[in-house]
Amino acid sequence: MVLDFDKWHDGIGYDLDAIRSASPTEREAIEQMLISHSPRDWRDIEALAELNTERARQAIKEAISDPNPDVRVAVTRYAPDLVTDRERTRSIVDGLQNAELFGGLSQVLDDVAEYHPQEVKEALITGLLNRKGDVAVLFAAMLFYIFGKADEPFDMAQRPFFLCFNTEDRAEREAVFRELCEKLGINAEKYLRDL
Repeated sequence: MVLDFDKWHDGIGYDLDAIRSASPTEREAIEQMLISHSPRDWRDIEALAELNTERARQAIKEAISDPNPDVRVAVTRYAPDLVTDRERTRSIVDGLQNAELFGGLSQVLDDVAEYHPQEVKEALITGLLNRKGDVAVLFAAMLFYIFGKADEPFDMAQRPFFLCFNTEDRAEREAVFRELCEKLGINAEKYLRDL
């Protein structure tokens, strides 16, 4: 569980090999440390999923309600079988509405690339109009990917277009929003009239 700056910065988790090679007594101690660790982060969930005991699974199930979006996304990433689709969707939508760059948003978007029911798509679309410009850029790129207009979640060939969303000028944002909607076959007026 030793976490230095490089491990934190590079997103390296706890030593899972140590968990795998631990004795039953050591695994019980590790489980207790992870369950009681505060504040919890994604590394705790990953390690609890590796333990895969009844108490660890229960702690993971409870973590889907954690206020930290990193923790909720970790639940859906490392233990998707322990949450319902509804819980997973709610967690992702909340992350899309509230998570910040370098504060869980990239992990949420990684999950969106694989799992994007209609509610998730709606959160991305409304986020194009409501989130800060740097976030809207990422949402535009993800929508292109989800709608089959890009082969990867951030198509560098489309980058100049995506960057047009990085504006706080409302008229500019609405104009580029309309353009994106036209390219993806989305009814822009449905979202613009709800503002």
